[in-house]
Formats: sequence, structure tokens, C-alpha cells
Amino acid sequence: MTQFIKSLADGQLATTKGTLYTAPADKQAKAKIKLVNTASGVVTVNLYFKASGGTSRRLIPKDTTLPASNSLVMDDLVTLEAADIIEGATTTGSKVDFVINGVQKA
Repeated sequence: MTQFIKSLADGQLATTKGTLYTAPADKQAKAKIKLVNTASGVVTVNLYFKASGGTSRRLIPKDTTLPASNSLVMDDLVTLEAADIIEGATTTGSKVDFVINGVQKA
């Protein structure tokens, strides 16, 4: 099985829960997530894992606060099967950058 180390996704969190990354069909992935607050004040963030066809489950405590100009790096890897999803949301749209890096197996 071939493994590829790569940037899986990047962007900004929205104020409503949305998809940040979906594992491609016939692939598995291990992902590490980093959030950066670019706002001048505190924001609240939420991250979720959703198994293919399943229910969203929290990756971090509900309504985690992220101070201005600070980052949050998840220590644990998120393991995804084909079509599993990482979702996220914040209280202040376009102010929290995210980067998801990891290993994808083909």
C-alpha cells in the first residue's frame, strides 16, 4: 500500500458547521489539524469527525476558546476511512485559518 505525506486541506472556518476535509474513495488517511485565530479577540471553535454515513462526533471540547493571535494544534492524529469527514465551525467567520496535514494511503 502506497503512502503519501501531503497537505490534505486548508482554508477558513465558517460560522456554520461545514466540511473541512473528506477522505477520498478507496483511500485512508491520518490527519493532524491546526487552527490559527487571526482575529483581534477571542473566538470559539468546534471540530468534529463524521464517519461515512454516521453522526458528527466532537474532536475537541464543545466551544473551545482560542485567544487572539493564538493557535490550536491537535496532538492526536485523526484516522479516516474512505468518505469519512472532518468538520468545523467558529463564532467569527473568516477569522480562523485551518491546515490539515497527514498521510494518505492508496
